[in-house]
Amino acid sequence: MFKYSSKVYYNAIRGYATLTLLNLRMPILMKRLASLLLLGVLNTYASMLEWQHEYETGLKMAQTEHKIFYVFIVSEHCRWCRKMEATTLQDSSVMARLASKYVLVELVREIDDYPSSLQAKMVPKHYFMMPDQSQLYSVPGYWGTEDFHSILDDVEKKYNRKIAIKEKK
Repeated sequence: MFKYSSKVYYNAIRGYATLTLLNLRMPILMKRLASLLLLGVLNTYASMLEWQHEYETGLKMAQTEHKIFYVFIVSEHCRWCRKMEATTLQDSSVMARLASKYVLVELVREIDDYPSSLQAKMVPKHYFMMPDQSQLYSVPGYWGTEDFHSILDDVEKKYNRKIAIKEKK
């Protein structure tokens, strides 16, 4: 039996993981196999949601598919962003809901370009918009699964009201 400790660094949105095995007594082959297995499992979960990483690409998709445009702005060193990615956004009910009704865009505040109307002084920052870029809802911070479902309920109600108004015209 091998004694080892490990740390996993995983970014669910970008879909990659780094496994660090800290005990040198574990054979190198075992480390490689464990790394490959872990990467396969984590990438399978990450691939369930199709995240875009460019604002304009996501916007065009939202306009074409007539879906709610969800922009999730994070920072490279934000622990609450990582927690949101690893917990709430990995919940199967949240994933199913996002996959069916939203076009998803994840942007890194320090790296990616996005309109100045989207301000992210605090991260994570969530923007929910119509395909025409009119804002439905914005909220900062980490949200647990139940609270995030409540936010999505509010977003969808506002979206449906705006669609109904447009159809009456």
